[in-house]
Amino acid sequence: MTWTQTIRASAAADSRRRAVPAIALWRTVVFVGGIALWAAISASDLFPAGLLPSPAAVAVALGEQIVTAQYWEALGLTLWGAAVGLAAAAVVGIAIGILTAASSAAELSMRFLIDFGRAFPAVALIAVMVLILGRGIELKATLVFVAVVFLIIVQTQQGVRRIPPSILETARAFRTPRGLLVRRVMLPSAAPSILTGLRLGASVAVLVAISTEVLSGSAGIGNQITDAQLGANPPVAYAYIVTAGLLGFGVNAGLERLQSAVVRWRPPVKGED
Repeated sequence: MTWTQTIRASAAADSRRRAVPAIALWRTVVFVGGIALWAAISASDLFPAGLLPSPAAVAVALGEQIVTAQYWEALGLTLWGAAVGLAAAAVVGIAIGILTAASSAAELSMRFLIDFGRAFPAVALIAVMVLILGRGIELKATLVFVAVVFLIIVQTQQGVRRIPPSILETARAFRTPRGLLVRRVMLPSAAPSILTGLRLGASVAVLVAISTEVLSGSAGIGNQITDAQLGANPPVAYAYIVTAGLLGFGVNAGLERLQSAVVRWRPPVKGED
């Protein structure tokens, strides 16, 4: 990093630190405003009470559910299914991304498959996968893998392509072994893009896991939402919906902090989130 880049990075960091209190205030205002709007719509009888319960009723239901073992079991099953699928997608996606990005022929050969996979809705496989895998953790993990792996491949490819050609040429000139080149050059240089793919993939993984539970009846948060709806208990259904939203937010925020800590040494690159 040059002296000019260091000065600019430091100025940008100072600007972000000064903006934190204002951003926190606006987030609080938006959150309170959203709750107030929800309460107003619920009280106005625009929708039946069974369709949109009040925030207070949902908060009471959430408090009642949190103290039960059933709540934490459902939360754990959803997280476990998402985590297993994401971990498998990370191993396969990073490996394929590095291998294909290092070879133009390999990347062009796989482009159609990757583009097709990114656009394919994984939940469309539920009907078939239930017959093959049942409704256990295998179903959720498989669908999460299908939904996330292509995203990680693309992000890994982008990270590898951003490596300056001079670095790779120097490594090849010194006849650096392939494995050492990947571990010491490609992976560290592509780490910001890979971590962005993992962070985005984690949010998708939670969404797909819950959707799978809703549509297939697999145990977890999604199944609890369905059971509450069928049992004519909207506050409990919304309590689990709120839980799903908080889970997705928490996973994304946690991985964003991890990403910042891991790649703090690297200046921001245009096009990276």
